[in-house]
Amino acid sequence: MLSSIYHTVKVVFDQTEVRQMSHEHTNGWQRSNVGTPQGDSLSPALFTIYLEHALKEVRLEKVLPREIAYAVDVDFVAFQDIDIEEVGKVLEKYNLQVNVDKTEFTNLSRGETNWQTTKNVGTLIRDQEDIERRKQLSSAALVKLKNVWLKGDKITKNTKLKLYKALVKSVFTYNCGTWAPTQSQEERLNAFHRKQLKKVLNIKK
Repeated sequence: MLSSIYHTVKVVFDQTEVRQMSHEHTNGWQRSNVGTPQGDSLSPALFTIYLEHALKEVRLEKVLPREIAYAVDVDFVAFQDIDIEEVGKVLEKYNLQVNVDKTEFTNLSRGETNWQTTKNVGTLIRDQEDIERRKQLSSAALVKLKNVWLKGDKITKNTKLKLYKALVKSVFTYNCGTWAPTQSQEERLNAFHRKQLKKVLNIKK
């Protein structure tokens, strides 16, 4: 497996030439032997493999018990305070840096309410707050397309529904797989969804 990955990477990036482009200037082609070109399809996979390799040492050092990684964002979960500087020292060996300015500490405990409005990868940690936020964002997206919904026969029903799914419903259901709604919450979500569909299809009843 590793040999096939190495062969693929070597074939793709061996003797690679890149150039920097902007609105005002374009550099000439230059040989690149460090990193991968921006936008390359292999970059995310290679970074994930590299990050996992670095995190293995973090676990061996027993700096923290576990982590949740999503792309370039990593959440460290622990029952005690985390020394982020120690984590950073381990990651620096792999030329990875912890962005201190973007690092947030969230304390989940009884009596604490600050965590309820903590955002993680675009999602609020507490379900109810996130659901209400998603409703607001999708409602705003629906209003922006008001002229589209009111054009009647000029735009077919199927086209309207496709636009709704792509531009509104996707906002409403973003990361909804993390929710654990009660039955009453599910009923309210379905009612909200039906209300939006009525506006899209211009149903007055």
